[in-house]
Amino acid sequence: MKSANQLTKEIKAYAENQEIDIFGIADVKMINEHARKGRRPQDLYPSAKAVLIFGCGMADPFSRGWVYNGQGGAYFSLTSSELENRKWKLMAFLRNAGYQSFGGEMHGGGMLESGLRMANIAERIGIGYIGKSNLLITEKYGPRQNLHFLATDAPLLPDSGQVENQCGSCRVCQEFCTSGAIMGDGYFHARQCEAVINCGPNKIHHTRYVNTDCDMCLRMCPKGKHHWDKEERQGTWFAKLEKVKQGESK
Repeated sequence: MKSANQLTKEIKAYAENQEIDIFGIADVKMINEHARKGRRPQDLYPSAKAVLIFGCGMADPFSRGWVYNGQGGAYFSLTSSELENRKWKLMAFLRNAGYQSFGGEMHGGGMLESGLRMANIAERIGIGYIGKSNLLITEKYGPRQNLHFLATDAPLLPDSGQVENQCGSCRVCQEFCTSGAIMGDGYFHARQCEAVINCGPNKIHHTRYVNTDCDMCLRMCPKGKHHWDKEERQGTWFAKLEKVKQGESK
């Protein structure tokens, strides 16, 4: 049996080789302390020794989109599909190493109802920091990523560390939020945001089959090496809003 140190190195190398570029290992004890009773790892997965936090970066608005499946009027998320692929790769690694994996529910249930966001767990293990938008901000993608989890009985060593908050005096997400849900102090009025983005007229239809939500907090944030280019916004209502803001700042 491999040591915890060796196994941890191998799964991190595997994640990198599989281009899972947002990846970390969380301490089960930490999650048990902060999660809602009944939805803690110790309640759901008693033999779990570690929780993998992994993500999918979104390089463009299309990858954020909801795609019409052509049957029954349902839509599926492109990023959710990619997260499923990454989850299965990690599950295969753990299985081949002789360990079990648990959870990973994509559409509610399990740890997703623990009261502890994946973003907050990711912040605690040094993947990024929580910005004024209440989104996780990473060096590569800024706020433009989705996160998921997978519990395992593998004795992996948890990550630690803290990324310094770099929002500073920037208020871009707050100023461009169409619902006024971002308060600017890290508090996010989720219901207010939800009420706006779920309104049909506020959907952004790229084609008949693909649409996205408002996403202004994702689009406008200046952080991250991968940005949704300004050229993509030319001729749209985003460009008009930018001109308005530039006029106000003069």
